[in-house]
Amino acid sequence: RPICHRGLWGDGVAENSATAYENAARKGYPIEIDLYKTTDGALVSFHDNTLERMTGEKGFIYEKSLAELKSLNLIGTNEKIPTFSEVLEIAKGRSPLLIEIKNQPDKSVVKSVAETLKGYGGEFAVQSFNPFYINEVKKRAPEFIRGILATENAIGESPLNKFVIRNMSFNFMIKPDFISYSWTGLPLNKRKTKDKAILCWTVKDEETENKIKPFVDNIIYETFVPEKYR
Repeated sequence: RPICHRGLWGDGVAENSATAYENAARKGYPIEIDLYKTTDGALVSFHDNTLERMTGEKGFIYEKSLAELKSLNLIGTNEKIPTFSEVLEIAKGRSPLLIEIKNQPDKSVVKSVAETLKGYGGEFAVQSFNPFYINEVKKRAPEFIRGILATENAIGESPLNKFVIRNMSFNFMIKPDFISYSWTGLPLNKRKTKDKAILCWTVKDEETENKIKPFVDNIIYETFVPEKYR
């Protein structure tokens, strides 16, 4: 089934909020989430590395404690930034989770995510743009379904990182179960996709859904209702 990008949000419901996740879980929709680690070791679900767009506060999310983050509201709402544990509680038994480990200075985030998921009874898969994160997932929890995120134009990255991300240069090492590629970069070279499921992000309308359908196994979507749910 198509995967809700940051939960089922809009019409006053904030992305990556508990309500967005509850909306999706109530309907059994798979949910894509993003994870950062706070200065005091908590895992939180939030997309941007900076706080300003979604809270009005300045600074990087990974430079804050959980208490500092819980003092903030998601913009336009009274909702707080959810912890990973809170998201797992919402999704368990209702919605599969597609979990992105965001690139951040504290590399122990991968260990924390893996340890948390070891005791989780729901469905999930783990992905990241950082192949070394996914390689660590493979070593710590080879049973986890794991994927590599990629795009043809990684904005803000160095030329070397752009090349690695675009070409998924470390797939030979991490052996991903799936590839999650930006839809604008499809179709992919068949040599790169052999024996792997293909997801794409972020589909925002029916026209794009129909355009990329022949090239993918599933989509990550927002702002419209995919065909399978109509």
